[in-house]
Amino acid sequence: MVTSGYFHLVVQFKRLVGPILPEDAAHRLNEIKVEIDSIYSVYEAKAELDALLPEIEDALETLNEAGAPIRGCIVDPALIARLSELKSARLDVTSLAQMCREINSSYTHGNVLGTVLLMRTVLNHVPPAFGNDTFAQVLAGMGKSLKESFEHLENGLRKIADFHAHRKIEQTETYPSMAQVEPFKPQFELLLQQVVIRAA
Repeated sequence: MVTSGYFHLVVQFKRLVGPILPEDAAHRLNEIKVEIDSIYSVYEAKAELDALLPEIEDALETLNEAGAPIRGCIVDPALIARLSELKSARLDVTSLAQMCREINSSYTHGNVLGTVLLMRTVLNHVPPAFGNDTFAQVLAGMGKSLKESFEHLENGLRKIADFHAHRKIEQTETYPSMAQVEPFKPQFELLLQQVVIRAA
């Protein structure tokens, strides 16, 4: 019976693929239900699985030979989920949430330039959440602790991103490593948490 077969397929997907998916995608997978006596639930489940296939493929590409993830992420998927669910009359954070997904995807796949340039884009994108036009103005209005954390992004992350964005090809070059990005993870997440607080 079709419904029975699809029910078992979905169960296997949840058990085998769920653990390697980002948290928001794993949640969507876990929400898929197939009722044994309803062919319409199979159609719905298939549509949901089809929508998840790109994220499943991305997750599979990030596994090493032992089946373990190659690396984690820059932005906690739970924080991205909070951004995605945020309803604000003042700010639309839809693009910001998608930028964070793309940052994680770039980082997971080892795309250093994509990661750091997207992170710099976020610095340029979020000042209105703090009532400012530029990130420098955001810094000027922060208390000491947040200011020191955000200065790390402005004076470190932005400078690295600008260097790579503007450098020209040379006779001998080396591609940047993730070590240039990873030191900024805590402050970057703190910035996003502050956006959530101010946009709520």
